[in-house]
Formats: sequence, C-alpha cells, structure tokens
Amino acid sequence: MTHYVLSRRHAARVLARSVLGNGRGGIKHIQAPVQYECFSRQLSHSSTLAIGSQEKDLVRPTSHNAASLKNSPNSAKDAGLTTLIGTEVLDKARTVLQSSAIPDPAAVVNALQACERFAKILAQEAQPVGQSLRAENTPASNLLSLEESQDGSKSQDRRDVSNRKEVSMTGNVKSAAAQLISSTAYKVITDPKVYITPELLSIYVNVQSLLGRPRSLPEVFNLYASKPVPKPNTNPIKYTTPNPKKPSAHIPLEIANTALTAAIKTNNIPLCFDVINSSVCAPAFRMSKFFRKAFVPMCAAVLIPFPIYKLASEITAYTGMVDPRTATPLTFAAIMAYIWFTGTIGFVAITTANDQMDRVTWAIGTPLRERWIREEERMLIDRVAGAWGFQQRSRRGEEEGQDWEGLRELIGMRRMVLDKTELMDDME
Repeated sequence: MTHYVLSRRHAARVLARSVLGNGRGGIKHIQAPVQYECFSRQLSHSSTLAIGSQEKDLVRPTSHNAASLKNSPNSAKDAGLTTLIGTEVLDKARTVLQSSAIPDPAAVVNALQACERFAKILAQEAQPVGQSLRAENTPASNLLSLEESQDGSKSQDRRDVSNRKEVSMTGNVKSAAAQLISSTAYKVITDPKVYITPELLSIYVNVQSLLGRPRSLPEVFNLYASKPVPKPNTNPIKYTTPNPKKPSAHIPLEIANTALTAAIKTNNIPLCFDVINSSVCAPAFRMSKFFRKAFVPMCAAVLIPFPIYKLASEITAYTGMVDPRTATPLTFAAIMAYIWFTGTIGFVAITTANDQMDRVTWAIGTPLRERWIREEERMLIDRVAGAWGFQQRSRRGEEEGQDWEGLRELIGMRRMVLDKTELMDDME
C-alpha cells in the first residue's frame, strides 16, 4: 500500500475543515480514513436499476480508482457521501420503478427530491474550499493564510503534486456519484407509469442543472407535453394519448430559463437551441400565452360595443337637444373610435418596444402579432448570443469564427437580427 505524505497546506485544510464543522461553529473530530471496499461493494450492489425485465449498469469504479482512493485523505468523506447516495436515492427509485401499479405521486416526488438534495451536496463540494475559507475571518482561514505566506520552491512543488492527486482522486468519486444521481433521476421521470407534473419537472431540471448534465432536458420537455398518461385503477395499466398543444402542457418560463442557463454552461449551441425549441417555441407555450394575456382583452373588445351603445343612447336622451335617432349613432361611433384608436396605439407600442432587447432584435417585416407571441423565444436567444459574444459593450461586433457565424445564421432563419447596426452603441 502506497502512502502519501501530507503537506502542511493539506494538513491546514484538514484542520480547517474540522474547525469549521458543519458551518455553524461546531467542532468535528477528524475521522480516520476508511477503506474503499465498503463503498465499492455498496455502489456495485446498487448501481443497477431494473426497468421491467431490463437492467442497465449506471456506473462502477474501476480497480485503479479504488486502489488510489484507499490512500486519499478525503476517502472517508467521499465514500460516506456516495454510500448515502447509493442507499437512499436508489432505494427510493426502486420503489417507483419496480412497482407494477401506478406509483404514488408522493413517492415519485420523494425520489426526485432525494436526487436534488444530493445534487446540491455535490455542487457545494465542487466549489473550492480555500476560497470560501479565506473569505471568513476564522482560525481556520488564519491557518491557511499563515501556511500560504511561507515560501520555498520545493515545498510549493510538493503541495502542487499533493493537490493534483487530491483533486483527481476525489473527482473520480464525485463524477461517479453525479452520474448515478443523473441516471436515477432520468429513469424515474421517464418511467411509463410516472405522470410528469410541473413539480416533478421543476425538480428534475434543478437536479440536472446542479449536476451540469442538461443533455436530457429537451427530451424530457417533449415528454412533458406528449407522454402517454396512465389511467388509474386499470390492470394492466392503460394509457391515454394527451394533446401536446393544450395550454396546460406548456413549459413554464422559469423552468426554461433554468434549463437554458445549464445548457449555456456546457458551451453547446445546438443544445441551447434544443432547449428553446422544446420549451418556448412549442405550440402549447404559445397557446398558454394567448389565453393568459390576450383572451380577456379580445373578449372585451368583442363585447364592449353593447354597453357602449347603451351608454350612447342614455347620453343622447339626457341632453334632449338633438334627435336621439341621429345623436345615438354619432355618439356611439365617437366613443368606439376613441377606444379602438387608443387600443391600437397601445398594441403597437407594446409590440414595437425594444428597451428589453440586448443583441437580438426583430427583422424588418416581422408581423406585430408574431413579435408579441414569440417575445420569450427572442429573449432566450438573446441570452445565448450574449453568453457567446464579448461581454464588453465596446467590443461588440468584433466576434468572428465558425460558431459565431453559425449562431448568426440560426438567428437570421428565425426572422431576427444579431447586432443590428443602427441599434449598436455610437452607430445611430
């Protein structure tokens, strides 16, 4: 068995973690490293999920990784973390996947919430510990600062080698745990017996965003609208085909924004557009927006002439100076003209406003109704363009390269313009 010599910097980090404890000032004893075999047996035992009669292996640590993790200073912490994942997440997933009947919605929510809870733990583990410690004025941060103030090329080289070994060793375990959580959440939400609710969709998107694995989100968005719905109290289970265009099948804008943020972090332009196409570009989203924001004003526009005519007749009868048969139509026409002209000007002002636009604007000739119904699509594409271009406003327009030109072409195919010249700074 190979032993690694702990550098002073690593010893300070271990002591700092023990002093910080759980973040509330409590002091924890430094546990002795445990052997990796317990985690290897646990993960090998619980890394297979059954779906019907088929099983798929999720992830197994290699013998090289197991041998290296035996000597890792953080092996106790990593093995304990992943053992908890293997016992809690997979056990709750089996409750849903191995059920022959429609699973209880609460059990499905618990399974995905367990995935979300451990995904948050892994996301916090991925953050550099030294930076968070230096930001606090604690004895642990003072230990780190005293240790870093010492010079010496040899000690620095040894610290670098130790840090690289620690990162590679813990990275293998964390990657295996992330793959396990991601695969488990995907199997739960795509199970035919599970009905995808907005709550389940929100939890799943949050899990994959925390893990940095958003490739399955467009597929799940499509399933949310078109996945067959299981009928209750049927044996064997029967399914009904839903209407993917109904307003209730739309992806909420908050969930679409979260998914797009995760896709942008992967630096994958096709994935970003897949997320946009399966969320705000879907017919269900546009129907939902129409019924939420335009249906009531349109009904009011259709029904308002009847009370207006009654009002006009009362006004002419009250004055008594002009024949009511002549004054009533004129009064009705004047009031309706004021309402219709004012409403038209307001609609044009709403659909042509560009204060919220950053780099992507509408092309000339795009109908106003299309601009209004597709505004969320333009907004998300604007986020993608802002993430790939220069952040400095003074350098906008200097981008080049195959990816940038491909992005410009994709935007142009949607009746939009990237970096319209007359709207750029100092180009009026």
